[in-house]
Amino acid sequence: MHVLAGVTGGRLLDLARTDPQQHAPTAASASRAALDQRGPEASRSHALDWIGLAECSFLLGDVAGAAETTRHAVGAAALTQSGRVRQQLAQLYPYTVGRDVPGPLREARDDIRDLLAT
Repeated sequence: MHVLAGVTGGRLLDLARTDPQQHAPTAASASRAALDQRGPEASRSHALDWIGLAECSFLLGDVAGAAETTRHAVGAAALTQSGRVRQQLAQLYPYTVGRDVPGPLREARDDIRDLLAT
């Protein structure tokens, strides 16, 4: 069942990129369900679920939630050498750039940059 939740979250995230208000909450819910159903031992999927959840938070304008979930995503991504995980993590980086970026979001950006540099 956890595989279905993760895949569903990913596909809803694809839709959320064009219509965040309609699809991001459902995508986030599916990603949370996947995280609840599979633990860090499913390292690649676990990291992708965190990355998806972080992007949902960005799309919904939840900066505090996005900073927190991005830090979880980076932590999970550090446990795998998956190129896909690194590629997806890199797609979060632009969300962390801009004027007047709050401290927690700057820290998340630095975490992304540090991990991708290794």
